[in-house]
Amino acid sequence: MLSNNIFIKENIRRIKKFLTIIIILNIFIYFIYGLVFNNEIYAVQTKENVSSKLNNYSGYAELINKLRSAHPNWKFTIFYTGLDWNQVIKNETTAWHGRNLITSSKTGDWICPTCNDKKYDNGSWRCASEATVSYYMDPRNFLNDDSIFQFEQAVFNSSIHSVDGVMSMTSGSFLDGRTNAEAIIEACKNVNINPYQVVSRILQEQGKNGSTMSRGNEGYYNVFNVGASGNSSSQIIANATSYAKEHGWNTLAKSIVGGIDFLKSKYIGIGQDTLYLQKFDVDNSDGSLYYHQYMQNVSAALTESYTVRNVYQKMGTINNTVSFLIPVYENMPKEKCQMPGTQGIVTQNVKIKGSNVNIRESKNKNSNILSTLNTGDTLLRIEIANVAEDGYYWDKVVLADGRKGYVANTYIEKINDITNCNDRVIANTDVNLRNGPGTSNTSIITTLTNGQALTRIETGKYNGLDGYNWDRVKLSDGRQGYLVSSYIDMAGNSNPGGSNTNELVKVICGSGLKVRETPGTNQKILTYLDKGDIITRIEKNSSNANGFVWDKIVTGTGVTGYVARGDSKESYLEVVSNNNGGGNTNTNNNCDIDGNGVVNSTDLYYVIKFLKENPNKYNKSYDVNKDNKVNSSDLYEIILYLKKH
Repeated sequence: MLSNNIFIKENIRRIKKFLTIIIILNIFIYFIYGLVFNNEIYAVQTKENVSSKLNNYSGYAELINKLRSAHPNWKFTIFYTGLDWNQVIKNETTAWHGRNLITSSKTGDWICPTCNDKKYDNGSWRCASEATVSYYMDPRNFLNDDSIFQFEQAVFNSSIHSVDGVMSMTSGSFLDGRTNAEAIIEACKNVNINPYQVVSRILQEQGKNGSTMSRGNEGYYNVFNVGASGNSSSQIIANATSYAKEHGWNTLAKSIVGGIDFLKSKYIGIGQDTLYLQKFDVDNSDGSLYYHQYMQNVSAALTESYTVRNVYQKMGTINNTVSFLIPVYENMPKEKCQMPGTQGIVTQNVKIKGSNVNIRESKNKNSNILSTLNTGDTLLRIEIANVAEDGYYWDKVVLADGRKGYVANTYIEKINDITNCNDRVIANTDVNLRNGPGTSNTSIITTLTNGQALTRIETGKYNGLDGYNWDRVKLSDGRQGYLVSSYIDMAGNSNPGGSNTNELVKVICGSGLKVRETPGTNQKILTYLDKGDIITRIEKNSSNANGFVWDKIVTGTGVTGYVARGDSKESYLEVVSNNNGGGNTNTNNNCDIDGNGVVNSTDLYYVIKFLKENPNKYNKSYDVNKDNKVNSSDLYEIILYLKKH
């Protein structure tokens, strides 16, 4: 009996020693995590002279060298943003709908297919599509004589900036006159910013004839529309007036000078020193990205630059010394991003209405006939026409053998999706999603992010097309498209027991989760997740910060960031299976507290931590032996498991 007691005491002593080592080890690990991840981490960004390094970025060198040859006095600095192009576009679009707006006069591929006709701002704006934002953000589209001035650096240059130049710009406008021109020049000179960009901004905001805020509302002026946000004209004016009152802008002159100081201190002075960078916040000098934009109008930087260029041309100073800052991104498309079209880009099934309906080679009733179909025959539609040609609205369709053609849309109607599978899959690389099968005669809908979760709904139908097999998939926001089947994998853990994973998880936190740039509750929010959203966890236990365990994830819309997996009281994520119904697929025993597919000292740590912080509370996640209690018995259960395995 005595020997048994000694044996028990010795085992207890060993267990206590073992637990002490575990606790110290984990505290050390999480201390290191805290040191690393409590600091904000951003892409390395540099600004360099033109060199052979630029040859690594498709299309830039040729365009810039052409400009240098035509304008020898122009100076170019290359801004290496260090940012992945695909993630930039995701953060400018799907991460935050409405961040970029396009006028409601635009149709088809210009408009975000998720927001569709949703009204923004004063009602005359719509959310811009990924294709639209990609076009305006791709600097290569604007490295020419006409559009280059959106990249001009906002510094005062006495050799090209003058009162006469400002007067030329403001002639016939509400700013007309030498007094206003002199005031603008003096204010810009004092803070060293480009007065032509300032005038262009005012005219962009107020129009040539001015508006309520340039004429004085309730005796206050706000020509830069600072603080003028809202979803109606009345709300916008009220907010702009409120800001003007707070800053004492009770004259036009005060509004101009105050607005110039605001532009300098809040934008130009913190790295956003071109019209382009004021629109697209890709400079992290202020410790953040994407949020700090002056305007939502996606084309504002371009249209303002035309006004600036015109005054240089008119004043004969366009060939003087001008400095430009040109941004480049990592992993950009080899070809320039194209301007969106008037057609609607879709992926949907349709059926024929009528007999002997011809599918033609082009949008012309006299073009070659590819096939003749009859009532009930089905097709894949990949474009919807918004403009009539040759008397018809021609929709683009895909035949069963993969050939593309056109049919008058009076002879087709949309039907439910024709599918042959329903698999949860994950993109295994950054890859283009197209509106139809094949690399030819199809349009890119979006670029998927490595790790992005998808649902495969069709496979095996278009094999060998343009040298590839094509699968049809559905995104979390409902969009559909085709990609090469070898670029997707079935969902599942690709590295059992490791920190790098490829597993689907579901948000189970009732209030949803915030996706942040880096781990920590004080870090910038990229986007929001709702309860029930399915995301891909690509790295577990990235850090421990602010009392939470953080995982690196990819959202269903392709945004990469970090979410809090949970704290000592509850878990916010749940592993889901690769089946239609989802559900928890963690097949490890109850000892696997953190759900990473392996039982180790970390699971002990989580139970100990819970007991220490919540001595009188119950949480089923830590109830290893399922006796409706959390106590030392649960620790013992894990220790026994470790001993056996």
